[in-house]
Amino acid sequence: MDKPTIGHDSLKNLTKLFTRFGWNTKLSELSEEQILATILIMQFSKRLEEDEQYTEDKLNKLLLEYVSNYHDKSKPINEDYIPF
Repeated sequence: MDKPTIGHDSLKNLTKLFTRFGWNTKLSELSEEQILATILIMQFSKRLEEDEQYTEDKLNKLLLEYVSNYHDKSKPINEDYIPF
């Protein structure tokens, strides 16, 4: 079975990891250790924005959609503002 590799593409590493866990495994069924391993592997994978197939605008839109239900395309993104 192919294992995730530090420094490799983040989406490929996630695919390899979920293959190990089992694609039918629910998030609620993962152990604390498996969730921690997922976070660590993603942190040490190649950054998504370094992948040529994803533009910064596309990634920002996706992030905002899932994090804050943001749908207003007319507002600029303030990258210096951190809400926490």
